[in-house]
Amino acid sequence: MAEMQKQVLVVDDDADTRSLLGALLTRQGLLVDFADDGAAALALISDHSYAVVLLDLLMPGTDGFAVLDRLAQPSVTSAPVVLVITGADRSVVDRLDARRIHGVVRKPFDPEEVAALVVACADIKSRSTFGTMALATMLAGSSLLEWLNRFAR
Repeated sequence: MAEMQKQVLVVDDDADTRSLLGALLTRQGLLVDFADDGAAALALISDHSYAVVLLDLLMPGTDGFAVLDRLAQPSVTSAPVVLVITGADRSVVDRLDARRIHGVVRKPFDPEEVAALVVACADIKSRSTFGTMALATMLAGSSLLEWLNRFAR
């Protein structure tokens, strides 16, 4: 039986970032959908089963924090969430719940590292359900909160 292509959602208000991530992930054999704000992302998430959601936090309108709050409801999605952030000061890190986040990518990012992280999240999700912290620890090599705190410096 042929394996179904994994589908990823890229949520970012910056068109260049969406385009770059789309090209990277398509080359990895992933199907990519795009949303330019949180409201559009939530509409897509309600209609699709994504392997991974890449999420910008700071967007006009419905921001990434509102999306994370909605994704916290178990009936919405079980897709791993990878944050794509420009920066994170202490106030941003304090608002994050590490149990909902599987990885963090800081702009400007290394394209190959982003692709590897997304593919790893998609592959692990397709094999079994891991706790978020276990996945983040495996990918980052340390606890996710420690990793996020590095962005706050």
